[in-house]
Amino acid sequence: MMNRFSERLLTGAIALLLWIAAAAVAVAETRTALVIGNGAYRDAPLRNPANDARDMAAKLRELGFQVIERIDADRQTMRQALREFEQQLRQRRGVGLFYYAGHGVQLKGQNYLIPVGVDIRQEFEIPDEGVDAEAVLRAMESAGNGFNIVILDACRNNPFARSLGNRGLARMDGPAGTFIAYATGPGAISQDGGAGRNSPYTRHLLAALNTPGLSLEQVFKQVLVAVEQDTGGGQIPWVASSLRGEFYFLPATAALPAPTEPGTGTPAAVPAAPSPALLTKLPEMVKVPGAGFVISRALVSLDAYRQFAEAAGREAPPPPPDAKPGDPARITWQEAMDYAGWLARRTGQAYRLPTEAEWEFAARAGALAIAPDDQEREWTCSEYQRDYGGQEQRCANRLPATAAIRGGDWRAGADPLSDDLGFRLTREP
Repeated sequence: MMNRFSERLLTGAIALLLWIAAAAVAVAETRTALVIGNGAYRDAPLRNPANDARDMAAKLRELGFQVIERIDADRQTMRQALREFEQQLRQRRGVGLFYYAGHGVQLKGQNYLIPVGVDIRQEFEIPDEGVDAEAVLRAMESAGNGFNIVILDACRNNPFARSLGNRGLARMDGPAGTFIAYATGPGAISQDGGAGRNSPYTRHLLAALNTPGLSLEQVFKQVLVAVEQDTGGGQIPWVASSLRGEFYFLPATAALPAPTEPGTGTPAAVPAAPSPALLTKLPEMVKVPGAGFVISRALVSLDAYRQFAEAAGREAPPPPPDAKPGDPARITWQEAMDYAGWLARRTGQAYRLPTEAEWEFAARAGALAIAPDDQEREWTCSEYQRDYGGQEQRCANRLPATAAIRGGDWRAGADPLSDDLGFRLTREP
């Protein structure tokens, strides 16, 4: 009969085989999306919404969404698609996402998405010819779905706003558990993108969705900064949120989907990854005997984290007065996850935080520079539970309520917002 240590050692060994599959299951929660792109307007055609919608639908499918896609939809088609979306959400639940690219107009504080084929000449016709944007929120609420994302890349140099309705869209307040992203702020106009394939907003959103380890809010913060810079401050995206939890389009543990040429689905040319030589503070990785991964022998240093912070345009945590560059960086769980994702993108190698089981396996194998009675607290990517139930073998795909931490021969849980813990990385050899 195996004792508890042997059982846990076996559990760690099994975890080595399972972590390779983590990318496949990291986005295992049910994901349903409705994507609409309207550009073939009779009086005011737009060049890019059809491209935007097709590219967004393709990207969402790569990210595990079941997608309903409609291009140049009239009012009846939009309403039928919304009904289908509500039915699928009702059946599947999980994460619901609505994306719209095209004309939109505000009338008396109400937002309307404009179908193709409309004939609007007076304000009173807008509610009859347009599709009430709040109908999307009502559909999600009717389906009983608890986690919803609405993305509106509308108000593109809107011809309707010149004579009908008001400039830009109005703020909408969705039910609890809803995240609403606008291509620009309330009452403002967004750009269609000219001769490019995509609007500035959707182009930068597609790029941000390729970044592993970014939470939903971080994705749209990255988009805001990029669009504001791209448009010289002329367009500043905006969000409204009543979410209760975290969501990752592409968790840090997930493999980046193979890129495709926009609109074709064929493999795209992949630029060479930046040389690791450009990163002067790469962690020293050591092979774990009897395992299929390598791990950083020492904790990631302040100097290494500063390199990431400077590249990402964020502030590094202030070091203690007597800290040296090689001392461990002490940061939050999400900051550690962000660092791992950034290093993975820069090197082309799948860096991530170790699971709790991997950390223990490496420690038992003597691969970590720690003393048996070491009280250093270290992040793992796992969620903490008092009893072992399998969570120690995998990375959490959302911000956990309590993250598993390790040190010496002990384990515990910590608030992921704590900013005084060190961390190390792991990857395949």
